[in-house]
Amino acid sequence: MRPLHEGTQGSGMSDDGNSENEDHLTEMFGDLDSLTETQQKLSIGKLVKTMESRGVGPFYVLTGMLVTFVGSIPGLPAIAGGLLILLSAQTLRGKRGLWVPRWLRDRTVSADTLRSGSHKAQAFAAKLAPFVHERLTGLVTGRGPARIFAVLTALCGLGMILVGFIPGLPIALALPLIALGIGLTGRDGVWIIAALLLLLPGILLLIFGL
Repeated sequence: MRPLHEGTQGSGMSDDGNSENEDHLTEMFGDLDSLTETQQKLSIGKLVKTMESRGVGPFYVLTGMLVTFVGSIPGLPAIAGGLLILLSAQTLRGKRGLWVPRWLRDRTVSADTLRSGSHKAQAFAAKLAPFVHERLTGLVTGRGPARIFAVLTALCGLGMILVGFIPGLPIALALPLIALGIGLTGRDGVWIIAALLLLLPGILLLIFGL
């Protein structure tokens, strides 16, 4: 898995830059549509393989969007949380890719529900794209930020596992994950700052909501 999306060039301020950002944020949902259109059930293993091929940033965006728009699937927040913790552990160990245990890899989810949520998430991502520009890149690149992000996403993942059954709380933890993913995908430090700010109330909800 690529540690960061490597395709963004220039300042991202032009119309071409906005179009490129939109492509980065929405192409993964097209991948998901292709994967679900001929199946009734989709394994977590196939879903992860499709997600990780896009890189860490899009992986965060897609995971957060699925929790937000497809949270009605029983156990989805817990599955997403487990994947985030596994990815964080791999990152902290300096490993690329995402290893998923077989018992989780073989679990299946409804393809129709995923596809429906994917369409909503894709439309939402397209609306966010014009606000993504390459700026404050020092907050995005390097091993230091990558390790910090790994710890933060592990906390989000743990929270999704612990409070996934409480309506609304998984979404509170998914929002900073989406912002973090957008920041990494577009090399936009402003979205990284937004992710940190959004994470604070999520942590408070996690602490005082239990």
